[in-house]
Amino acid sequence: MKKLGFLTLIFTLIFVSAIQAKSETNSSTETTAPSNVMTLTTYDGQPIDINITAEGFKFKQFPGKTVILDFFGPMCPPCIIELPHLIELQEKHKDELQFIAVQVQMPMENEELAKFVKKNGVNYPVVNLNDAWDIVSFVKANTNWGGQIPFMLMFDKQGRLKTTYLGVVSSDKIIEDMKK
Repeated sequence: MKKLGFLTLIFTLIFVSAIQAKSETNSSTETTAPSNVMTLTTYDGQPIDINITAEGFKFKQFPGKTVILDFFGPMCPPCIIELPHLIELQEKHKDELQFIAVQVQMPMENEELAKFVKKNGVNYPVVNLNDAWDIVSFVKANTNWGGQIPFMLMFDKQGRLKTTYLGVVSSDKIIEDMKK
């Protein structure tokens, strides 16, 4: 079922990209090929390039790592409860695992998010909602995610969607799934 939803996501991306390319071609003399790359920018200005494939997301900055895209909120009690576990997992498994957090709960200034990150000792990239509308819309439109948080997508070392988590997930479960 997860793969069917993800395939729908890919076909939608290709369709939207083709429409954008056609629109750009009609509005200028240059021909633009459809793009399957999306760039997220962290609250502190660091780019995260995502190549969207038929199987999942490949993260340019994190080759050869399992990547977990974590949609969270700074005022979400379950998100706050699991935060120390995610920080610990990132530290213990930094050579094979990479978390990327996307703050989706509410609009907030990057300076405010920076204070949250510092106060809580977050040791992985964090993207603010203001800079994440494309990925949030893309994931919502092409998966069964209804916007509840915490919500995570796990991609294996080859960038294939491995599993999703809705709600608090244990560190043991993440490690178990990572090693499958």
